Amino acid sequence: MIKNDKKTVLRIAIIATMMVLTYSLSGCSYLQNNSPTPLSTKTAEAVETTVWPATETSKPSESVTPTGEATVEPLSSNRTAYQFEVDLDYNKHRLDVQQTILYQNQTGQALAEIKLVVPPNVKPRVFALESLTLTGDVNMADFALDGNTLTIHLDQPLSESGSVSIAIVYTLTPRLQGGILGYTARQLNLSDWYPFIPPFDPDSGWIIHQPAEVGEYLVYDSANFDLTLNLVNPTGLTVAASAEAAPLDLDSYRIIQNNARGITFSVSDQYTLLTNTTNGITVKGYIFKGDEVAGQAAVDYTANALQLYSELFGMPYPHQALSVVESDFPDGMEFDGLYYLSDFYFKNYDGNFQNYLALLTVHETSHQWWFGVVGNDQALEPWLDESLATYSEYLYIERYYPELTNWWWDYRVDTYEPSGRVNLTIYDQSDLRVYINAVYLQGAVFLDQLRQALGDDVFFGGLKTYTNTYNHQIATWDSFIKIMAPDPSDAIKALLQKYFE
Repeated sequence: MIKNDKKTVLRIAIIATMMVLTYSLSGCSYLQNNSPTPLSTKTAEAVETTVWPATETSKPSESVTPTGEATVEPLSSNRTAYQFEVDLDYNKHRLDVQQTILYQNQTGQALAEIKLVVPPNVKPRVFALESLTLTGDVNMADFALDGNTLTIHLDQPLSESGSVSIAIVYTLTPRLQGGILGYTARQLNLSDWYPFIPPFDPDSGWIIHQPAEVGEYLVYDSANFDLTLNLVNPTGLTVAASAEAAPLDLDSYRIIQNNARGITFSVSDQYTLLTNTTNGITVKGYIFKGDEVAGQAAVDYTANALQLYSELFGMPYPHQALSVVESDFPDGMEFDGLYYLSDFYFKNYDGNFQNYLALLTVHETSHQWWFGVVGNDQALEPWLDESLATYSEYLYIERYYPELTNWWWDYRVDTYEPSGRVNLTIYDQSDLRVYINAVYLQGAVFLDQLRQALGDDVFFGGLKTYTNTYNHQIATWDSFIKIMAPDPSDAIKALLQKYFE
């Protein structure tokens, strides 16, 4: 249960005060034939539709205000703020969570309802809602939890400048399955673990998608996060997080991450910490014992990639640290400030760059720009981050291993004989290999041909403009093309027709 003592109440009050001060102020899986069992961390099973309670909406009178909840005044800002008080029992694989969302309407229109995405409430469902309360400019009429969507109906429309505080109490019971939200004998991963407010499109409304057989389906606005993590029986545990996990006492940590697509963390009693610092940024590798040599290589490749991509994309890495977490599941997965990479690649690292550990390390690092800095709709336009991340591998090799450029095209692209439209959605194709060939590999071919057609100066100048224009926003296909080729030549029109139509 959530701690209910004076220390906790005081801590929540302090966090609330900090949130007020700051408020006034953000996946990748690259399957290849050398992997073990061909599964993808992007693959999600069909959604399990549930309503809490089972068949009816809940009235405000049924909610219980969390004990010790801090009162947070509505604030003037365009960035949503999340604060959490979490008790984690690592051995029992259970989290008790008090969450508060400070939201100011930024949609440009009055809202009759607010929708949240609840990733842990899809199959396998590990989310149990205990209470939901709302305070601020409007009150809650009722709410319904249906699959991955929590809809809060308001008693009157929230004005264009109105704000509310949403308090949610729930438990999480991750399953023995590995993955980004699950546990194994070696780690407990907590990613996409909490309800959040999705982006809003003025024409279509809240951007909420359902899982598919391939790809990632979540779309995130950038927001501020403040997490207090209390560990039950913390002896021997290490917390790897997407921002600095600062100790509060022997069993508690505070993790603050501002202007990010989310907050994620992993806990283990088997991590070895390895580091490399470049330009004031610390790369932290959380590596399983026995894989230290490969782990240090991954950390070093990541540090080099941060330096290169900051230069090529015209924007420095926006955080002070980046965590690399060795994982018990296939392939890799990116989050803002942290990425996972399978232990398979660490164990098969042979000490040179012609190795999937090296390639996927720089691929995942580039997602700190092509996901973290520049967001996109990963369900409907997955190529916008995955093609760029794949081509970023080539850019890394061009700079540091120019003698390997032909090898990269043969090993990573040509051997799969990629085909298909680059701009597939995750719902257009259920075969993972076919999907990757089109979105990742054909996408990389397209970008290289676009570069040749534009010339290096225009191509890299366009990438810098694109990154800075859509810094912590949601970009689209139209956004990219209008910046890269605002007045396309016949040759570029032919490229677009070849790869996208």
